[in-house]
Amino acid sequence: MSASSAKGYRLVPAEVPRRQRTTFYTDIIREFRKSHQESSLVEDTGKKSVTLVQGLRKALHAEGITDVAVLQRSGETFLVRRA
Repeated sequence: MSASSAKGYRLVPAEVPRRQRTTFYTDIIREFRKSHQESSLVEDTGKKSVTLVQGLRKALHAEGITDVAVLQRSGETFLVRRA
């Protein structure tokens, strides 16, 4: 019996993969900005409302986008252009 199997685990040297960010929220924002709409309801994402709002706000912040806001009304999520 080897030492590693006696412990019930083994350590294997490996490189840590680079973090991959999702473009899901960024794509939604990009499409909204291209649409030239003043406001749009974001629906059919498969995400909970709270998760969607947080993800969109985080993406706006990360991209430095200040001309778009995320609003939540009655459990629905909207993107709105800021003046």
